[in-house]
Parts: sequence; C-alpha cells; structure tokens
Amino acid sequence: MRKFAVAVSVVVLLAFAAPVLAATNPFMDVPMNHWAYDAIGQLAAHGILSGYPDGTYKGKQPTTRYEMASALARALAVVDMTKASKQDVEMLKRLVVEFKDELEALGVKVEDLEGRVKKIEDRLGGWRMYGVMRLDVRNFGDRDAPTPENDISETRARLFFERYFGEDESMFFRARLDNTNTSTAWQQFYVTMPFFADTTLWVGKFLAWEELADYYLGGNTAVPGTGAFAAFDDIVGDRQVTGLGISRNFGMGSVHAYVSHPNAMSITIPDTNNDNKNETYSSLGTWEFYLKAALQFTEQFGFDVGAQAYIGDNAEVTNADDGVGFKFSNLWKVWAGLRFDFNDSIAFKGIYFHQATNGDYALLDTANNSWNWFDADFDGSNHWRVILDVKQDLLKFTSLWLEYGQVDAGFYVPTGISGQGAFIATPRFSGTSNSFMQDDLKYWRVALGQQWTPKWGTHLFYFNYDFDNIEDMKEWGLGVQYKYNPNVSFGLNFVKADYDSSDDDHIIRFRTQVSF
Repeated sequence: MRKFAVAVSVVVLLAFAAPVLAATNPFMDVPMNHWAYDAIGQLAAHGILSGYPDGTYKGKQPTTRYEMASALARALAVVDMTKASKQDVEMLKRLVVEFKDELEALGVKVEDLEGRVKKIEDRLGGWRMYGVMRLDVRNFGDRDAPTPENDISETRARLFFERYFGEDESMFFRARLDNTNTSTAWQQFYVTMPFFADTTLWVGKFLAWEELADYYLGGNTAVPGTGAFAAFDDIVGDRQVTGLGISRNFGMGSVHAYVSHPNAMSITIPDTNNDNKNETYSSLGTWEFYLKAALQFTEQFGFDVGAQAYIGDNAEVTNADDGVGFKFSNLWKVWAGLRFDFNDSIAFKGIYFHQATNGDYALLDTANNSWNWFDADFDGSNHWRVILDVKQDLLKFTSLWLEYGQVDAGFYVPTGISGQGAFIATPRFSGTSNSFMQDDLKYWRVALGQQWTPKWGTHLFYFNYDFDNIEDMKEWGLGVQYKYNPNVSFGLNFVKADYDSSDDDHIIRFRTQVSF
C-alpha cells in the first residue's frame, strides 16, 4: 500500500476529531496540487505523521504494516471520541482487528482501543436508555407471625437515561429512575462538564463516589454472586447526594470532592431512655463536606486518603410522646487505606477509619414538663480491617477473600448497617440506615468464589462476629449462579445465621435479574 493511500485512510479517523487544524503541509516532496496534500497536512498537524529526518514524506514508497499500525495508534490517541457515525465505528473496529498483532508489538493495548471504540458506540444516536430488573423469591425460616415466611419482591427496578451534549459533546447528563413497592422516584439526576484546570464539575443529584470498593467484599473483587454480604463495606459512599462536586484524574491517581446539605439527614443512636429501642431523628439540617484522593505510586502500591464531615446547626428535635430528643452538632471521619499487589493474582489491603461525633440527647422531665440535655459524644471511635485477596487464576479452582476487622461502639455509618447477614436484618446491628454501632465488635470473614465456565459460577462463605456485650453471631452460606444469556441471569442462594441463643435464621432465595 502506497503511503499516500495510507494517509487518506488514517485521516478518515480524524474526520470526527476536534479541532480541525489547518492543512499546512510540512513535507518538501508533497506538491501543493497533490490530491492527498490536505490529508497529509492534517495528520502532520496532529502529530501523527512525522516523515523522515531530511524533511521528506516519500509518499511513493510502499508502507509496512508496522508503519500503518503506528499511524493508527497515534490517530486513536487524538480522536475526540464524541463525533462519529456508525460507519466510522465499524471502520475503527476493522482497523483495530486487522492490525491487532502490530499494535500489541508497539506496546498498544488492544483492550484499551476496544474500550475507546465502545465509548464511541455509547455516544451514537443521542439519547441512550438502559435498565435492570431484579426479582427475588424468598423463603425465610423461623419467622413469627404476623411476619410472613415467604415473599416475592422486586428488589431492584432501575431505568437509566444518558446523553452527551454541548458544542463538542463534552457535557454529560445522567438520570436514574428507581421503582420500589411504595414509590417511583429519580435517584440520580445530574450533569458533568469540563471545568477549570482539567477538572470535571458535577451538578445535581449523584451517587456519592464509591471510591473505597477495593476494601470490601462485593466491591471490586471478583467473587461471583456475593454482592455486599456484610456491613462495614462502603461506609462513606454508595448513597445519593444532592450538591456540587468536582473531580480530577491525573497521572498518579484521582481526587474527588463535593459539598451537600442533607436537610432531612436521619441519625439513629442507641437506646437512650431504656425502652429497648433505638432513637431515630430525621430532621437534622447539616452541611456535608467530602474529600478523597486515590494515589497509585507504582503498579503494585496504591494509597487512599480522605475525610468526610457533617456540620450541623444544633437544631433540636424532640418527641414528647417518646420522651426523648436529640441535637446534632458535628461528625467527622478521616481514613487512610493501603493497597499492595504482590502480582496480578494476590493483593494485600488495609484501611483505617477514625471518627468523632458531637451532639446532645434529651430526656423529658414529665413532672416539670421540661427537657434535660446530656452529652451524646462519641470521641475516638475507630474501625479498621485487613484483607488478603487471591484471584482464581492463581488457585485455579477458586478465589479467596480473607478479612479481619474491628469496630468500636459508637462508630457511625451514613449508608446504614441494616440487612447484615447477606439477606437478614438482625438486631446485632442498629437495624436501620444512618446507624451507630451499639457494641464493640471483632469479626473475620472468609469467602470463596468459583467461576467454572462463562455461564456457571458458585460461591460459599463463613463469617464470625464477636461482640463484647451482646450475643455473637456466625453466618454461612452458599449459592450457584447461571448466566442464561448476556441479559438474563439466575441465582439460587442459601444463608444461615446462628446466634448464641436459639433464635437462628435462614433463608432460601431465588433471584432473576434482567438487564436491557
């Protein structure tokens, strides 16, 4: 293939690149009246063609496959990825497949190129809509009437709407509509846009960044079918916030920050008036500030550090019928995490959280019809965990997750720690969202996942929770997953929770999940 023809082929890739530069041709041996003059000039302006040291292009000389692959790789590096037709995408795919070996020999990861092509496909056609539906058929053991022992529930029903827009399609809109048994509401509704100093601005209702997923089972680990089996997983994110956020990616990692004002923030604290139930307050106005940095110093060593603070306005919330009240001042949390990959198959991780909470609770003096206020401060509450994560490609027959952790009484989890025990809400934890730990806890967890074929997977796990003052709990379970097709999967799971007393629980769940 002559070099002039190659130049025209590659410049087609830049038809949807921005900006279009002037076609000033730097090569002395390409005449201005040549039919490929403008194409070669554009490629040279984008840095894709550099010619020979003597300033010539030598367009009549045959090109090699490596020269073609090199030009293709450079072109893909500057393609805008926002303006492409279906024909452009198909041409990209064919070129990537045709020059796969040469690209890899040049050190270009073809998987990355395929991901870039996928981005183009996602932006074709303006609006994009997709969704997921999850239906669970469950049988609970040892439930007392009138609570039913069986149910069928739609545990997840979500529709996503996305679109790139703006003059250069650099702005992005996303909305997520969730349907539950009681309501349908927008859980996400936000826009991202380029901002100053190569940052991205977030505006609206978005998911608080789940940036600590490396440290919990069901996060970035490839244990199939587990999901977030236990509490103390994503204890700062994985919830919706309405506010302003900013993020920036750079060579060594990323930085994220946002500010929000959860007017209806709900906080649950342990029993304060000895009526054997926790107190929940849901009208506390606060400002929330969040800052997190993820740093990758080497391919093996990564570090995460962050802070989260709720600054209250000391609003008093009282309930005369219950005889208790609460006044929130502030809560702050800082953390640091370490990730070390021994190789692609074995990783060691550890994370430490430190937290302090300041507030007051009140008891009603019925004789004088007045409120008596007391400190409700939790100073120095800590939580830490260490993890060994082994992938299946090392052990061949299974992956392995080993975790040990400790949590102090009074440690607060904004996302809630209900639903502990894979599928079972237990009184060992506060039992509602926005919860404080009731007791000091030491725990360890073992989880194994096996992916036998692209369609079949299994898992089993054993968890042990050792409390200081309330009865301990042990939990184990197993399950099998089957991927019927790319859009439909099924899962059958069994979980058993054993307490020190006789009130054990178990559940059998059959799950159907459809994505579209």
